[in-house]
Amino acid sequence: MAPVDPSDRRSSGPSRFAAIAAVLAIGVTGCSIDLSDLRPGSGGEETAESPEPVEAAPLFEEAVGALAGAPAVAAQGEIGAADGSDAREVSFTVTDSGATTGSVRQNESEAQVMEGDNKLFVQAPSEYWLGQGSFNPDSDQYGDSWVRVNDRHLGINPGGALAPAELAAALEQLAPAGSEATPENLDGTEAYAIDLEGEDNRVWVTQEEPRQLLRIEISELVPEGGDSGPRVRLNLTEPETADIEKVYDDLLSWAEEDLGGAHDARLEVAWDGQIEMDCVTGGECTVEGTVTDESTGDASGTVRVRMDATFTNDELGDLECDDTTSLEAGSTADLSCSVDYELAPSSTPQEYEIGGEALLSTRGLGGDATDELVNTLESERDSTLAEGDPEEESPEEESGDESD
Repeated sequence: MAPVDPSDRRSSGPSRFAAIAAVLAIGVTGCSIDLSDLRPGSGGEETAESPEPVEAAPLFEEAVGALAGAPAVAAQGEIGAADGSDAREVSFTVTDSGATTGSVRQNESEAQVMEGDNKLFVQAPSEYWLGQGSFNPDSDQYGDSWVRVNDRHLGINPGGALAPAELAAALEQLAPAGSEATPENLDGTEAYAIDLEGEDNRVWVTQEEPRQLLRIEISELVPEGGDSGPRVRLNLTEPETADIEKVYDDLLSWAEEDLGGAHDARLEVAWDGQIEMDCVTGGECTVEGTVTDESTGDASGTVRVRMDATFTNDELGDLECDDTTSLEAGSTADLSCSVDYELAPSSTPQEYEIGGEALLSTRGLGGDATDELVNTLESERDSTLAEGDPEEESPEEESGDESD
């Protein structure tokens, strides 16, 4: 796809400049000059003819078909709520598997974005999180950490909405019916503008064959089978193979090195009631509690929740324990862990006052999920890059038909 400049400025055109030059000549020389040839439809010097409008449907189908088969797409522009609010600048490179690298900028704060195996993460400064409405016991640790999110935090799930085949399917739902494609110079690229079904939906495709999508302006980009989506204004290009390789190199490095302490903002978790701490003779102490999902709206998913408990006594010292569980949206889950001060039996038992606290936090990935993510990305990389390369001839094809 040919790159385009996101600016909407249009050039004035040759006639306007010619007229200005002529007026200046009159002022300098005092001569009268016949400007009739500059009037529209006059006989003067012939100018290059612009292409005539053509039937939109074949051009649209060709461009969308090319997008659907692309190994990746790069998208730069703006997204926002369907009502036009909450505008954010975005830049994503999304492969055919949904693997994504990129960024989102909002209110002068920029979030780095990574997505693999339908797991979406962002890394952003603390200022970014102030406007995200995320309230968790570990929210104060989000700044500059990797945090797992869903599309409500970004305004879009790039892997689910902008992967080439998914984006093509969403656009096909808005296919024009009987309209014409209008020639237009799109920031230096000769294009056809095509109005789609619905209000304020338009795409631009190249005049040059093969047709490729240059820009989309959609009032609500709804994935196939979805109920809603964001307003988008995006310039599209097809990345080079080296750019696609870099996407996977960056994702693999990130998955292997940066996700150990990642958090999860997809649900808002909290203690359900009071936690219980109890110690018995001999020094064994236990803490128990129930964690609940306090999210509002259409929250979904399962979040790993961890409890870190500390028992304290000035004479006996501090002991720690932890427990981790999975919390599904709209449900509760129990956490429990124990320590043992291993006090020896005595004929004169002594009482100790044991204090303690239990803190909740979230984990972006747990168990073997990181290794599984790496394996998935490696498999997707091989598939995407093989799809983007022309098929090599086999030895049999090069040497002719052979049989054993």
